[in-house]
Amino acid sequence: MQVRVLWIGKTRLPGVATLAEEYGKRLGRFCDFQAEEVHSKRKSRGGADLEAALLARSESCYRVALDPAGSRWTSEEFARFLREFRDRGQQGVAFCVGGAEGFSDQFRQKADMLLSLSPMTLPHELARIVLLEQIYRAFTLLAHHPYPR
Repeated sequence: MQVRVLWIGKTRLPGVATLAEEYGKRLGRFCDFQAEEVHSKRKSRGGADLEAALLARSESCYRVALDPAGSRWTSEEFARFLREFRDRGQQGVAFCVGGAEGFSDQFRQKADMLLSLSPMTLPHELARIVLLEQIYRAFTLLAHHPYPR
């Protein structure tokens, strides 16, 4: 199963980069994992261009956009979602994390699902780490690994 995590914006905090790399390595044991940041090298590119790039990179996947209005699940419910997705033989799932302003209505409408990590507002870099940890936790739950105790 392919799992992609795509996000808008450069990683600015070194601790975030270190944690993201660590969870990427761990996830590689359970799935075909890819992580990618989408950012503008030119000042002229706006949010719509960055969202278009996210849409293009997630085109063949089931697209899950992180959004405060999305579904709120427990870790066990999230693991069931990934298990059902995997067991149906779906090719891949792409989790999309917006920038500081979140996603536009147009992007949300093109998502297959909206997912909320918390009713609290999280900085987008922290949201990415929480998402990676929850994906890892879900796979360890499915594998009956001792991690999620």
